[in-house]
Amino acid sequence: MNVKKYISELKRRKVFRSAISYLVIAWLIAQVFSVVLPAFNAPNNFMKTLIFILIIGFPISLVFAWVYELSPKGIKKIQKVDSEKLIAKQSAYQLNNDNKKLVVLPFQNISAENDSNYFSDGLTEEIIIRLSGIKELDIASRSTSMRYRDSELDIVSLGRELKARYLLQGTVRKHKDDLRISTELIDVEKDVELWAEIYRGKIADVFGIQEKVSKKIVKSLQLKLSSKEKVALSKRATINSEAYDANLRAREFLFSYTKSYLLLAIDLFQKAIDLDPKYATAYAGMAEACALLYETHDKNLKWIKKAEEASLKALIYDSASSEAYSALGLVYYNKNSPKEALIAAEKAISFDPDNFFAYWVRGRLYRVMGKDAEAAIDFKKVLELNGDFHSPYGDLQMAYKTLHDEQNLQDIIEKAALFYPSYLLRHPDDSRAHQFYAFTLKRLGRLEEAKKEMRKGIAQNPNDPIITYNAACFYALIDNKKAAIKNLKKAMENGFENYDYLKHDPDLDCLQKEKEFIALMQGK
Repeated sequence: MNVKKYISELKRRKVFRSAISYLVIAWLIAQVFSVVLPAFNAPNNFMKTLIFILIIGFPISLVFAWVYELSPKGIKKIQKVDSEKLIAKQSAYQLNNDNKKLVVLPFQNISAENDSNYFSDGLTEEIIIRLSGIKELDIASRSTSMRYRDSELDIVSLGRELKARYLLQGTVRKHKDDLRISTELIDVEKDVELWAEIYRGKIADVFGIQEKVSKKIVKSLQLKLSSKEKVALSKRATINSEAYDANLRAREFLFSYTKSYLLLAIDLFQKAIDLDPKYATAYAGMAEACALLYETHDKNLKWIKKAEEASLKALIYDSASSEAYSALGLVYYNKNSPKEALIAAEKAISFDPDNFFAYWVRGRLYRVMGKDAEAAIDFKKVLELNGDFHSPYGDLQMAYKTLHDEQNLQDIIEKAALFYPSYLLRHPDDSRAHQFYAFTLKRLGRLEEAKKEMRKGIAQNPNDPIITYNAACFYALIDNKKAAIKNLKKAMENGFENYDYLKHDPDLDCLQKEKEFIALMQGK
């Protein structure tokens, strides 16, 4: 007989809890009746009968607890499980919680303002950044945290899935200049709330609130900080709340890729810089936005020059800025300096192993170098770190196509087909995503659905050069040469100037001998 097995099963079926509850209630009933019965001159054998009934009821309650459980849906029979597996699972969970892993869950936006999600996300990220410098604390990355924004798992299940001992969750209510932030720190292993706090103030108080929350976590978990960690915990990227707000707003549009959104992001980053000329994070964001604008929409050299200047300024004010190095990597990539670009991307990864953008830049560099196998590894890493950054789905398809890896190519196509509908429900205005989904559907042979998605993407940004260029590629691939030429002309009229790429793009192979295409390329 394995005693450990039976004790574990008794705990799982809550028999011990039921036994204790029954004994407490029985004792209370006996005490009450011992006082009440004499007042009503009840016969002596009545009390004896009551005690006998309570004694008989005890084993019956245990049998009931073993077989059934009370649930929100009523009484139901307990399912039998393999107790050895249960013990192993519980043991593993206990082992995983010997560490001090903390997950900062995305703060829930409960503001009446529809545009305030950027603020609650920014608050979450800032707290993660503050805590990530503490060696004694194992803090989950921002990308891991954001995956659980809409999770319906209970706290204990979340902790088990994330292998975390502690969870921080909260809400943000922002109305004009007023701010209300509630926070709660939970010990998952014990399923108890360690503390809960509500902070009220103005937008300018957000930095102080971030610092208070971080320090309270350190105190609750009894973490010992070095003098350097104490300084880092109190460090503020800016003390200007307007600059902070402009930087967060800019990041909403940074990776949407359309020309209008990138220009809007650049304007907002510039506003943040104007308000705080030493704001390293805003300079790094500006660098990324300008480099992306140059690469995808406008080959005016002023953008690549501005991107390089912004990267270097960011590094002046924060020499360990991973984001500044990854932006510099993209700058050198576009300046056709792959060696310098690779050094910058790897520097970015060394400062922040969770910088998805740095892996994306390095992956693209590997593709240029003919290292598609290494590129595929980096693109998969990007998807692990940021599931909403959808470019790698297309990048991986190109890498696997070059490698003639049909199995992985088909696998990523099928994954993309599952990803895009969900993504587009959350980001219906992402024109490039509609187009990438169209390419994926085309590869799966779902041509009519593909055409529909392509039309959606074009309709949302009909004058965007990269959108119309993608449309030209799509129509060329389905052998609609007339539509391909029409969109290619429009792309060039609206500023598409990457002629070297255009001439060698395999998607446009069917147009190479067309008179209109030859005429378009004349002198280019």
